[in-house]
Amino acid sequence: MKNILLISTLILGSVAFFTSCNNSNNENVKNETPVKVVEKKQMGEGETGIAMAYYHQDSIATQFGFYREIDSVLKSKELNFQKELERKYRAYQAYEADVQKRMEANEITGYQIEDIQRTAMEKQQAIQQFEQQRGAALQKESMEYQTALMNKIAEAGKEFSNKKDIDLLFFYQKGGQITFINNAYDVTDEFINFLNDREEELMSGFEDEVEAIQEVEEN
Repeated sequence: MKNILLISTLILGSVAFFTSCNNSNNENVKNETPVKVVEKKQMGEGETGIAMAYYHQDSIATQFGFYREIDSVLKSKELNFQKELERKYRAYQAYEADVQKRMEANEITGYQIEDIQRTAMEKQQAIQQFEQQRGAALQKESMEYQTALMNKIAEAGKEFSNKKDIDLLFFYQKGGQITFINNAYDVTDEFINFLNDREEELMSGFEDEVEAIQEVEEN
């Protein structure tokens, strides 16, 4: 099974930008991490101007605590799957080695060969079925968690934009659609600190979000 947990490239790939509403009335969270304020940049003049900013996508994967926690959980499940799959392969190889040893010792008669071949085929099919079904289930679960986390980050992006009077907030990554953007529009540190300060809030109801996504997919 190919890498199904490339979260650093999948997790925010479907979000192009978050638009903000009117000025937010949200109160500042207590003990919020102090951050360097980046002057808001605006395209256009006066009320028709658009205030915009961006953050580095890769930084979310490495510096946002909740993201790293979800990533760790999914990687742990993938590792357990790989270990179980390897155990099944080793068991089958041991079975084959035992059959070969018995054949060399002339302990297997002609009428037993058909049963042995049938058993070997059943073992192979069982391993293949486990790999396909469990692998697909893990991939599905990974996408569900990614979508739920993406939704949480989208909510935080809207709140952050309201607080900073940003009209257009989007992510930047090397190799993406944007070739260059001036660092003056960079609010990566601010946004990551904003996410980490609200980690408990973002974690609240996360499993419910995942279950809701699962229900939509099932229906």
